[in-house]
Amino acid sequence: MPAITRKTKIDASAFYDTEENPKQLIHLLHHHICKTGELEKLILDYEYGKGKIENIGILKDTLVSDHNLKGKFKAGYQISEFSMCAAIDYTDDHAMDIDFTIDKDTNELILTGETRYERSDEL
Repeated sequence: MPAITRKTKIDASAFYDTEENPKQLIHLLHHHICKTGELEKLILDYEYGKGKIENIGILKDTLVSDHNLKGKFKAGYQISEFSMCAAIDYTDDHAMDIDFTIDKDTNELILTGETRYERSDEL
């Protein structure tokens, strides 16, 4: 199964001036990723059916980029599940490595998460 990917339209020209200033690029990217909600959608797609997903965000000081408007970061989130009947009550911390690309031709931000492998009994 391929990796989970989310795409969102952006104004790629806003990122042209940041190629020489990595801190500005990281700030602009962080703002855009948090604003669009695509990170949340990517993680929900990946963790579907595993419980309540909450506290999704980019882990501090993990967002890095190269001069080609590509890079990566680590997303952190929690999965909670509660069932009084089954005596289940837990919250676990999780993290996922995310790759990103800003495509200047299509004006898209592409977020690519980890590959989700399915168990053979789920097929």
